[in-house]
Amino acid sequence: MLLGTTAHHGTSSEVESLIIQLLLQQRYAEAYELLINQQPVQTAALYNTALCLHWSGNYQEALSRLERIQLTQQVSNGNQLQADSGYKAIKNKQNQTNDYLHGISEVYIKSFPVLVHDNIVRLKTDCWLQLGNYAKVIAIATPIAHKRYKDVTDALKLANTAHDKGI
Repeated sequence: MLLGTTAHHGTSSEVESLIIQLLLQQRYAEAYELLINQQPVQTAALYNTALCLHWSGNYQEALSRLERIQLTQQVSNGNQLQADSGYKAIKNKQNQTNDYLHGISEVYIKSFPVLVHDNIVRLKTDCWLQLGNYAKVIAIATPIAHKRYKDVTDALKLANTAHDKGI
């Protein structure tokens, strides 16, 4: 194959891995190019496309992609690690990061559906915050506020302050 050709061959998992690598390298244009050509469009592709659009400042289009995501409700048997102090410390520290701005895979979606749901809410929250729609920020972020994600806590503080001031 010649350098510069646009044919992308390989298994979907190889392409998905490449997309995640590109996102980690902040090569959003290349990731977006691969993502918009995926058929059929999977959940991970919608989320990762929304990340690219969010990064470019196209928040409305990012929200459009996020709205198209349909997660299957899986019955959770509860996280058995909640009593593990090591896990709690790791989880509390991770909740202070912007990990929702990283690409995801279909395997991640199947393995951690609750976290994917939270990531979608967190990304929507950020988009609405950037668009200045504080009522939407409050409506979408409040249900997961108890999980103490730093970005959600900060967004709600800002939105509530702006709302109280009538901005």
